[in-house]
Amino acid sequence: MTEQAEEWGTHTKVLSTRGKGLRRTIPKGFPYFNVEWDDGGFAQIIENESNSNSFKDFGLDTIAGMMGLDPMKFNRRKKEDTSFDSERAAVLDFVKTWKEFDWTLALDGGE
Repeated sequence: MTEQAEEWGTHTKVLSTRGKGLRRTIPKGFPYFNVEWDDGGFAQIIENESNSNSFKDFGLDTIAGMMGLDPMKFNRRKKEDTSFDSERAAVLDFVKTWKEFDWTLALDGGE
């Protein structure tokens, strides 16, 4: 995350959320990227909001770096149709694919 933060802004400090949680780590209203584990995680404030793809690109670049992959090739696709119907179809397909991993179905009222 530190490497990506240097590219995306001047605030390069990676903030630990361990023991205090995300709400007490990032000031209210600030855009951020967060990686969380069971016992805490890390957050990075994103300063460059001028590009609407900033958040997505920062996240993809961070994950690619964690996996040792080239960020320029990691999960980059051609521009897709962003109509409501195509996005709804993509969400429904995702839900169907990952249904066996959805722990929320075990909760009361889950279907």
